[in-house]
Amino acid sequence: MKRTIAAILSAAMLVTAAVAAEAPSSWAKSAVDTARNAGIVPEQVDQAYTQSITRADFCALAAAVYRTWEKSGNVKSVEKTAVSFSDTKDEDVLLCASLGVVNGVGNGKFAPQQQLTRQQAASMLHRLGNLRKNAKDSVKDRMPHVFADGADIQAWARSDVYWAYNSGVMNGVSGNRFAPNNSYTHEQSIATMLRLYDTKYAVKDDSTSSTGSKYKITYGIVGAGMSQVYLEDAKGNRLLTDYKDTKGEFYDIELFGEWVTLRKTVDYQHDVHNMKTGETLENYAVSGTDGEQAGWLRPSPENGGTVYGKDRIIYADGTSSTQTYDALTDFKDGKAVVRVDSKTIAAIDTTGKTLWSMNFAFDRSKAAVDDGAGDRFVVTNSTSTSYTIIAGGKRIASSSRALQLNQYSDTYIAAESTGYYALYNFKGKKLTKTYQNAFDEVGQNIYSHWINDKEYEYIRCDADGTNKVLFRVKCPNGRPGALPTDGAGVYALRTDEHTVTCFDRFGTTLGTIKYDGEITMEPTFENGCVRVMDKLYLPTGEEI
Repeated sequence: MKRTIAAILSAAMLVTAAVAAEAPSSWAKSAVDTARNAGIVPEQVDQAYTQSITRADFCALAAAVYRTWEKSGNVKSVEKTAVSFSDTKDEDVLLCASLGVVNGVGNGKFAPQQQLTRQQAASMLHRLGNLRKNAKDSVKDRMPHVFADGADIQAWARSDVYWAYNSGVMNGVSGNRFAPNNSYTHEQSIATMLRLYDTKYAVKDDSTSSTGSKYKITYGIVGAGMSQVYLEDAKGNRLLTDYKDTKGEFYDIELFGEWVTLRKTVDYQHDVHNMKTGETLENYAVSGTDGEQAGWLRPSPENGGTVYGKDRIIYADGTSSTQTYDALTDFKDGKAVVRVDSKTIAAIDTTGKTLWSMNFAFDRSKAAVDDGAGDRFVVTNSTSTSYTIIAGGKRIASSSRALQLNQYSDTYIAAESTGYYALYNFKGKKLTKTYQNAFDEVGQNIYSHWINDKEYEYIRCDADGTNKVLFRVKCPNGRPGALPTDGAGVYALRTDEHTVTCFDRFGTTLGTIKYDGEITMEPTFENGCVRVMDKLYLPTGEEI
């Protein structure tokens, strides 16, 4: 009898646990309930809420929304295309495919049980949203957002991601990321589809807000050797008007969260002011900032000579480390290298925790950091006859000829002989052929090399050494520099006198900008948009 009661109680506990596991997360419960009541949640999706959704089940959600719109006359007149797949006969999948909401994966297959990625979801949502009656899909709806991981967004999904984000249908994730290759859960899919179903449920993602948005820099008169720069709050009120004898007027201002670097005159004299505490550090400057994570507060070398060992880690919220360091590199990816003593260097994170240390004698009177950031850099001697690359706590390469450490990948450019260069990975494997006169990293896995006095070629080289020629352009004004970029994997290249081509880090062309006059200046990026002379464009080539 006791065993029977125990078995019943155990079974009851299992049922209770199962029910609890089936419940949506607290943030999603209201959206799931609302979507369920609206009749847009198919049975197979209304369960296992925190598990990843498949391509077929997301189609079931999309089909439910479409049929609901269709019944109420809220869809455009669309000619459906006959579609079939060899691996599914699912009616919802076939409906979505016939409407152009979803595509197959090739070879006549759909892969119905494959997990859906976030960028795939964005594409389906955008296409479904465009079927709604009176859908506009304007340029404004597809304005770029510069995500920290935007370089990972594929070209086919980029406009869709921007649309989904701007419309409030999909949010980013923490740290101003979109996580395009991450899977999507049942409850995320339901909440997202509800926002598309009825725009009153759309939300604006505020996860990308920053302390820097509290302040803005405005400019007055600018001329040769003179400048008027002001600091204002978000409401336009001028700040620091009682700062010394400046009346709030400076030659230059740089912001890092609550820290403000102030340059009072054309001379390189810097002060750093903490807007949160009111503290002022004279003859200091902020440098080496890593996004909004951390940076260095350093004695300014222009004011009384160079001082080593007095650098402090600062954070955007206005706080700083109490410990001081002798910083060798700027912060990147949350790491920086510091000189511990005459025989030791170490990499630290933004909290000051040691990530690695190694025996390496760095004598500032005989050596200098030539190139690098984060936990990697090049050391060169005073006569430029010795080069060593340090990365991840290891000596990667040494040479009597120049070594250039690349910013975006575990590669470096080595001078094989005078005027001849090639790309190598950190294992010493040669990835490209040898190029003459000039070879430079200009983007993520993108390089430029000299062809002749007036032409350069741009190539993409993957980690495995796969090479692909992207563009061949004229450079009448000499050696080109780094490609203009949005900072997240989108690049703009002036390919002739009237054309700018935009492409991503995969080498895929996003769009071509045709300017009606001669382009005499390099294109630039403004919040993900491309400035060409006096006009602003989307990377797709559409004028704003």
